[in-house]
Formats: sequence, C-alpha cells, structure tokens
Amino acid sequence: MNKLNQKIITKLHRWLAFTVGIFIIFQSASGTIAQKRFELMQFSSPSDYRVEQIAPPASPKEIFISIKEQKPDINIAHVMMPSRDAPNSAVIIMGGRDPDNPHDSSRIIAFDQYSKKVITEHSLKAGWVGAVTLLHRWVLFGKTGVIIVSILGILTLLMSVSGLYLFFKTRKTTKQLPLLTRVHRSAGFILSVFLISASLTGIIMSLSSWQAKTSGKSVFSNLMSQSSIMAQHGDKTVDPDVAYSIAIQSLPSNQLLSAFSYAGEHSPNYWFAFFDNRMFRNDVLVDGSNGKIVGIYPSGVTSGGDGPKRYLFPIHSGHFFGKIGGTLMNLSGALIIFWLISGIIIYKRKS
Repeated sequence: MNKLNQKIITKLHRWLAFTVGIFIIFQSASGTIAQKRFELMQFSSPSDYRVEQIAPPASPKEIFISIKEQKPDINIAHVMMPSRDAPNSAVIIMGGRDPDNPHDSSRIIAFDQYSKKVITEHSLKAGWVGAVTLLHRWVLFGKTGVIIVSILGILTLLMSVSGLYLFFKTRKTTKQLPLLTRVHRSAGFILSVFLISASLTGIIMSLSSWQAKTSGKSVFSNLMSQSSIMAQHGDKTVDPDVAYSIAIQSLPSNQLLSAFSYAGEHSPNYWFAFFDNRMFRNDVLVDGSNGKIVGIYPSGVTSGGDGPKRYLFPIHSGHFFGKIGGTLMNLSGALIIFWLISGIIIYKRKS
C-alpha cells in the first residue's frame, strides 16, 4: 500500500509540476522584477529613469509646483517614490488630462527629483517593467485573475508538499540515484520552503486585497472614491510639506515614503504610504483643510491591518528577515528555473 501511495503521489507531483511550472517561473521572475523595478527601469532605460544626485531631492510641494509649471494640463493622481536601494531612480508620477476625472492615472511622468525637471511622459501601457509588475499581481484581470492566481497558488502548494513527502520517503535510496536527480531533490527540498511561503502568503494577499478593494476597506481605493471642492494648495489647503511632516512624525523612525497623493480636487485628504526596512506598511491620511491626522492604517486597510495581515508582505517578499532575506528570496526565484528544467530532463530520461 505504501508503494502504491508513493507511486500515486509521484505521478501527482509530476503532473502538478508540468501544470504549474510556467506559472511558477513567471511568478518568481515577475516577483523579482517587481521588487527591483526601480533599478531595472533605470538600467533598461537610463535616459528616462536614471537621475544624478546633484542637489537635495524635491519635497512634495516642490514636486507639485514643478509639475504644474512644466505640465499644467496634468492632474496628479499620485506619486511613487524610489526604493531605498535606488536613490538614482526618477520619481514616478501617475496622472491624466481628463479635466472631469481628477483620479485619471493613464499617463506616467518620470520626474528628476534633484534637478526638479520632467524627464519624460508616456502612456501607462508603455514599459515592460511596469507591465510585468502589474501582471505579477493579476489585478488587470479583476476577480477572474484573483480566482485563477489563487487556484494556481493552491496547485503550487500541493506540488511542494508532495515533493517534500517524496523527499523524505525516498531519502534512504538517494545514494543510488544519478547526480542530476540528487541535485534536483536537494534543490526541491530547499526551494519548497520558498514556494510554500510565497504561495501561501500570495494567495492570502490576493484574496484579502480584493476583498479590501471591493468592500472599501482599502485606504487607497477608498481615497480614490473621494472628492473635494477645495482649490488645490490655495488658502484652504494645508501645505504639502507640512502635511508630510505631520505624517512622518506620527510614525516610528526608519520609515521611508513609498507613495503619496495630494489633497484637493483629487481628495480632501493627503495620503502617504510608508514602509520600514522589513517592508511593514503604514498609510497615513492627513486632513487637507486643517492638517489633523485622519488615521494611521497598518497594511493599507481601514481596519484589521494590525493583525496577521501585517506580516503577509514582509514574509512574501522575504524582507521580514531583513535585507538578506529579500536577497535570498530573489535568488530562490532564479534557482527555480534550473530546478524545473532539471525535473523535465529527469522525466525525459525515464520516459
């Protein structure tokens, strides 16, 4: 019976590997690209995204004024700041030219935060790095994408668990196996930890993000549904730099601004998203009319973000274990390609 069960699980493991292999490779590669997107953008298109640190970086107020001077017909939806590891990357500004829709973010502007100059402007669809980053989350496909990525994630979990079962069940006979098979087994044992962690947290993140978005619990989605009749940065609007100072002072030290949006016609509140070294997220809303803190929201949701959900992205990205954890997670993603190819070679030799 044990041999029969082992044979069935071997076939199941093999079938799952062929079924989700391409998905695993794509998710691993695209996840690495998403984490290193600023570095990759300045590497693949230095004339558009690489900047030189010749002066202090522009503040939120200076960014707003510069864009309005150089691109007066652009409505700024939100601003994305470079990561800690990419200070020479341009600031990315999402916006649009639809005067009736201040939330329009169909255009991307690369902005040199040191010289305070617009570098380039193009469509949201331009650029392979951004496209791959979006595809990694499957958000472009709406609810269908969430369902598909969740199913494929579950199949990846089954493949990893079945592989671990076979690893321990056949460990006494490994010395008799060919070198490639032994390497594949050892790599699979190590990478299964990565796959189980990434798949499980990825599934939960996809489902919880969709639920937060559709229920209005997402701070960012909730912000996008708001509007205001305040004239942007007029007498009734708090200075953007003051709002940023209020937001950063409300949090512990070692916070890095990741993205923000301005109060005004876009929203009555300033929105600031921060990450720390381990990628724990805090969103802060500041009332644009009086500068008071509207709320601080762990994990970017209006409620429940300070529980287990707070640990999902740090674990998923590997940064829960510090910078070395993120590096190991990226290396694991690269090794998966070799691991799957070696599995195909082993299967072909046995066929």
